[in-house]
Amino acid sequence: MEGIRQICAKELARVFRDKKMVVSVFILPVALMIVIMSLASSMAQSANENVETHRSVVYVENAPAGFVDFLTAADENCLVYTPENADEMPGVAADAESPDSLMKEVRNAVVEGNVDLIIEFPENFTDEIESYKAGNEIPQVKTYYNPSEDYSNAAYQEISGGVLEAYRQQLLARRVPDMASLTVFTVNSDNPDMILQDEGKAGGKILGMMMPYFVTILLFAGAMGIGTDMVAGEKERGTMASLLVSPVRRSSIVLGKVFALMIISGVSAVVYVAAMVIFMPQMMGGFAGEDLGISLTLTPGQIAMLAVLLILVAFLYSAIVVMISVFAKSVKEASTYITPAYIVILMLGLSTMFTTEAPADWVYAVPVYNITLALQGILTHEITALQYVLTLVVTLVTGGILVAAIAKAFESEKVMAL
Repeated sequence: MEGIRQICAKELARVFRDKKMVVSVFILPVALMIVIMSLASSMAQSANENVETHRSVVYVENAPAGFVDFLTAADENCLVYTPENADEMPGVAADAESPDSLMKEVRNAVVEGNVDLIIEFPENFTDEIESYKAGNEIPQVKTYYNPSEDYSNAAYQEISGGVLEAYRQQLLARRVPDMASLTVFTVNSDNPDMILQDEGKAGGKILGMMMPYFVTILLFAGAMGIGTDMVAGEKERGTMASLLVSPVRRSSIVLGKVFALMIISGVSAVVYVAAMVIFMPQMMGGFAGEDLGISLTLTPGQIAMLAVLLILVAFLYSAIVVMISVFAKSVKEASTYITPAYIVILMLGLSTMFTTEAPADWVYAVPVYNITLALQGILTHEITALQYVLTLVVTLVTGGILVAAIAKAFESEKVMAL
């Protein structure tokens, strides 16, 4: 036990006494995460505001009397063009020889992003509406837009889905004096309390989508950078040989290094989680398009469950990194060996971001993958006691097996002489 304590204290002192290493392990990753997410959120918010303030360019073919005025009154932020002033439209040639060639020009302008929406009424639209009788063909108003263009897509949603419906209701009111007699029922016309949600669970879903990815990736990355130097780095510098001939048992050396790396990774994980909980509303607000309006706090029970799980995760990741580093003779070689494991961890972290179905209990017996599932389940209050305990046991057992394998490798002169 004394040997384990000595090795662990030596490794911790080497890290925490080096200011540059403290900054690179604990501060820089968090700062980068906050800056990147905040910048992305700010850019998303700016893009949303840009779309909202954009003046939609709308071309109306065969516009019935009064429709242009109705459209501009309903959407004051749009520019409406008709065949009479089509030559003023951006991206449309002024020398169109026929209505068909003009429409072709306008369609090309939509494809190129110069025009946002086309509304095409049938010829004699007003006559067909006024002379309509039961059994007659219902006039069809066609709209054309470009879904790959944000401006065009927004114009379609706002005008085709809203303004044209209002115009249809206005025309229908002329035909049917009592519109209320046609309204069988309304949906949420007077229901301010229609949203029923647990704010804590809703906030947990947001955290549960992002946190497993960031925590597992950043925690493993922190362990990877330091862990490779603890073993492969000492081999490369020649200090491992002198350490192996010291009075300290080799199993104590292994446990001391793993525990030291576990503590460092655990501290970094706590820092990452705290930063995400504190700054998540600011980082995610832009993606929501508005203030999230939900709670992003953790209950004491969630904190306790996360703390225990993260301790074991730090233990497992530390064991994985040290295990791989044992078989390398330099830091560069160890980093090369660890890269595939890092990619697997990254993929598993991403795999749970957009899951919708509740995973089966047996999935929590899959090492590493069960960690991201458990993190997500804790934050959303959806994990069961069986799933949580199963995750802890599997993670602990897997880490223990790896530590035993590391101790066996340390006993091999062939492996340690690499």
